[in-house]
Amino acid sequence: MRIRKIKNNIILVIGLLCILYYLAMGFAVRFGQSLLWLWPLAGVVCILRYFIVRRSIRTGEPVPLPKWCITIWRVALAIGFSLFLLVQVSILVTASKTPPAGLDSLIVLGAKVNGTQPSGALNERISAAARYLKENPGTLCIASGGQGPDEGISEAECIRRGLTKLGISEERILLEDRSTDTSSNFTNSFRLLPEGTRTAGVVTNDFHVLRALWTARELSDLQFYGVPAGSSFGGYIHYCVREFCAIIVGILIGELKPGALY
Repeated sequence: MRIRKIKNNIILVIGLLCILYYLAMGFAVRFGQSLLWLWPLAGVVCILRYFIVRRSIRTGEPVPLPKWCITIWRVALAIGFSLFLLVQVSILVTASKTPPAGLDSLIVLGAKVNGTQPSGALNERISAAARYLKENPGTLCIASGGQGPDEGISEAECIRRGLTKLGISEERILLEDRSTDTSSNFTNSFRLLPEGTRTAGVVTNDFHVLRALWTARELSDLQFYGVPAGSSFGGYIHYCVREFCAIIVGILIGELKPGALY
């Protein structure tokens, strides 16, 4: 009974932390982030579970759910957690690989622009791209990303401005400013690649490298390599959860095929 109480209290703490994390991310970044609502939902589920089990402990009555329902719930949690760990390990391994020198081109994927300034995620991508381009002067760069309704300039233009401030010549930067998602980032960028291009680096944040490479390899036979940019620790937690959801959905609807990743 004591162990059951401890486990139940842990569930309550997890639920409260989920809600606090939601609030922290909302105020630190923005509440409209994709899938950020998962955190308060998880928090509410944990808190409801706490009160249901607490009542069962106090009254000595079983949880008011049929055993088959509890069994299915436990199996689903076990499978889901196993898949989550597999995806997270794949994200870490992919993001830890160092891209080869002398790639023909870099495709810098856009991210949120605040007015005319890069968000934290986009700033990290710009910095990672600048480092690679300085070390490899023969590599061409494609800045990719359209302009959202709440952005003052296109993501591509923001990338171009950031790279030139860091000393990259404008002559090495091509703009692709019509894309709206990762898939169109690549589709539109491929049209700008010079004839004879064989290798391309994909510049994006560490948590996104796996899915970005997966998408690129679905769309082209070029050799793609990840050029990972950093991310904040606090944001990384949410973004990895979001990537897990996006990858699972992509596999289920056929946009991501396991064989295309390698």
